Amino acid sequence: MSYPSKLYKYVIPERIDILKNQLIRFTQPSALNDPFELQPVFGEVFSENELEDMFKPNLNYFEEALNKQFSQFSQKTRKKIIKRLVLQVKKNPQILQEEMNKIAPFIKNELTNFTPKAKRIFSDVLQTVGILSLSEKLDHPLLWAHYAASHRGFTIEFKSEHEFFNRRRSDKDELFHLRKVKYVDNSSKTDITLSEMHGDDILATKDKSWEYEAEWRIIVPLASANKTLEGSDKIHLYSLPLTSISSIIIGARASSLLYEELRTILMSSSDYEHISLKEVKLDATNQSIKIAE
Repeated sequence: MSYPSKLYKYVIPERIDILKNQLIRFTQPSALNDPFELQPVFGEVFSENELEDMFKPNLNYFEEALNKQFSQFSQKTRKKIIKRLVLQVKKNPQILQEEMNKIAPFIKNELTNFTPKAKRIFSDVLQTVGILSLSEKLDHPLLWAHYAASHRGFTIEFKSEHEFFNRRRSDKDELFHLRKVKYVDNSSKTDITLSEMHGDDILATKDKSWEYEAEWRIIVPLASANKTLEGSDKIHLYSLPLTSISSIIIGARASSLLYEELRTILMSSSDYEHISLKEVKLDATNQSIKIAE
């Protein structure tokens, strides 16, 4: 997957502490503004076709079950009994199918009853991770309004190719790397089953109403936080390498005090010297946003 070269974190003025302390929050789903965050939408655990496949006679499973059933016999006796029973089933496959058909309704009913519990389990498990949400857009008015205190805050411009955003430990690792959020109509997703869902379906899918955010996210375990602040909603902070930041863009309504504070921080150490300071200028002619050095 190709990434945008730059990604942006919109923040309120108080989050100047990200630069001061070089710590950034990864937020648990329950503390995010979308109440449905990381609550996957699915109809059942398995589809009808998958259930039908489950109840097709399978001699391997049959032999395994017989081995357990006759475990009290010696291996020689057990093999003789199983061989005879398997031979009978091979000659009369309908015997096994009839038995499977007897238990199928019960199992289907149990799985249907389990679906609400499965959703709760998923929701609980996903509360153990934190999300850092970024956007590929710098000029969207709603992002400045909703996440940067109506232009009184600022954005942090990140280099998406930095290793901080690419710490995947293996090809199968669902954490520690950037994901592009996909936006779907959740009202039409009840026909998908849990077994058909993949990592992005669970970890990086939101309703289409959030599409304007153009979000990219990185997800990490909350247990790996470098610092945790206690409170009604715990705040989990992670070390942020300054080398991942390319610039700071100040909102059009930001105070002169915020500007001076940011400038002072960036001039305080050679660790910040690569970070440029920019400002948003509002173009009233076409009601657009311009970025000035």
